[in-house]
Amino acid sequence: MLWPVLLDTAPRDTTWSLGEQVSTRLRWLDAPDLPENLALHQIAVRAGTLLDADGQPWTQLIEAGDLHAVRDGDHRAGAITLDGCLGFDAYLGVIGELPVTVGIVRRVRALHDLHDRGVSEWIRRPGAVRLTDVPDACPARLRDEPSFDEPMPDDGDPDPGTLQIMSPEEYFELARDQLPAEQWQARGFLVDLEVAG
Repeated sequence: MLWPVLLDTAPRDTTWSLGEQVSTRLRWLDAPDLPENLALHQIAVRAGTLLDADGQPWTQLIEAGDLHAVRDGDHRAGAITLDGCLGFDAYLGVIGELPVTVGIVRRVRALHDLHDRGVSEWIRRPGAVRLTDVPDACPARLRDEPSFDEPMPDDGDPDPGTLQIMSPEEYFELARDQLPAEQWQARGFLVDLEVAG
């Protein structure tokens, strides 16, 4: 089965390229902030409960074939149905008792949200999402308003004495009148992961 997995810019062991086999720990996202047609609906899974060091319920373990994922906020065990999608969580890698999911990357898309220029910041336009097929989930592909037809340019080094570090708020205030009225901004990747079972 193909499972949608949201990837952000968190460090991963690999870049998740098309055709690559990945072994990872995943989290189930009940509200993944995706358009309805990109999330899964009424998916039947088995649920178990993982206990913490004190023997108390810690999280729910979701299983479907060879897919394993943790899900926060519920500790029921047995057959359940879920809506949402999977998410990569780099911090789950340090928890040795969590089972890994092994799958093949079948599709990678860069995920961009449309933002409108506000008075003091960019304002995300609800429901305005653009997906663009890319060959891998390399973080260098996550640029605002990218051209996917050309290779990624090398940013190079700034001229000596011209580098100025400022907060996003300071930059927005300084450059507001020069910014476009709307802009696509990169959020992460949506990967179709094929998992047995």
